[in-house]
Amino acid sequence: MINRLAILVIVSFVFVACEKAQDTKGETIPPIAIFQKSQKPELVVAYLTNLLENQDGANLYYLRAKAYFDLRAYQKAQLDIEQALNQVPGDLDYLLLSAQIKSHIGLISEAIEDAKLVESSGLASAKLYEILSNLYLENNEKKLGYFYLRKLEQVGIPSSERLHVDFLKRQFRLDSIGALQSVQLTDINHPDLAHAYFSYQIGRIPNITYQKQILAEIKKYPLDPYLMFSWGQFLVHVGQFSQAEKVLKQSVAWLPQHTAMRMALAHFYLNRKQFDQVELALAPLASNPRVIRDVLYLKVLVALNRGEKSKSVALLDSARKVFVGDGRFSLLYDRLVGKKPDSVNKTQDSTQQIVP
Repeated sequence: MINRLAILVIVSFVFVACEKAQDTKGETIPPIAIFQKSQKPELVVAYLTNLLENQDGANLYYLRAKAYFDLRAYQKAQLDIEQALNQVPGDLDYLLLSAQIKSHIGLISEAIEDAKLVESSGLASAKLYEILSNLYLENNEKKLGYFYLRKLEQVGIPSSERLHVDFLKRQFRLDSIGALQSVQLTDINHPDLAHAYFSYQIGRIPNITYQKQILAEIKKYPLDPYLMFSWGQFLVHVGQFSQAEKVLKQSVAWLPQHTAMRMALAHFYLNRKQFDQVELALAPLASNPRVIRDVLYLKVLVALNRGEKSKSVALLDSARKVFVGDGRFSLLYDRLVGKKPDSVNKTQDSTQQIVP
């Protein structure tokens, strides 16, 4: 009863304050100080949703997008920040949040564009440099990523981000395994570290411990697609394939443009010999330059598993000429047409990835 009364008082206070605060366009808006206090994001979302039923405003969409982002409901956050930017395209706060959101939903190039627009304004902030550093790392542009990491160190690393920055530093030093091993359970309040921890620990800690830990986090962040995806991978690990499929599909539904999740779902179906589902999972990635060669390789494996050798050879023959530096296509092509290159005994046989 006391808790309900306290919430009612807070909401009443916020409502009164909102009636007194207006922006230059005459919109009724809540003072920013109200949202900077330590409120639960879900309460902020509920309050702003109620406001949006009766009035419109870029600021309201921005604040709700920020609350959704804190809840790790990235797709919902994306919808709101787009509404805000449609109304006020050049707002730096909106663009910075948009870059953060896009980085989490897999739109890396678009996120970089938003962040660079903020940088072009002359803003020098730790948050901006951390976002750019992480984005360029994701985009395999490590020199640029490290450049922004140095700029971040020059302006000062916020204490709340120090563990995440240390995590990034290890990756820039080409120590990805060391970076993953460094993340402890006590670090998972940071969403990126939580995602790294749960993706890495599958099969490395007792199953019952992993299950207890991840379900506790999912209870706190039920809309976090990365937690859900790791839970799906764990279900695969323990042989619960039917339930795993539902969970993995839900993750992809939440982040339909996330290439790594789609590729993982395709591999899941390949291992289950559900070849039609492999092709459905890969269809949206057919023209994506970041994963086009991996998509093509999976299509070759599907054709081989279906017994379509001539189709596989034709695909491999084209691919090995286009992607000269990717040895997978040449090795598998040579294996299928009966060639025995000198390096075949020194390189892992690509056909080992084919489902028996």
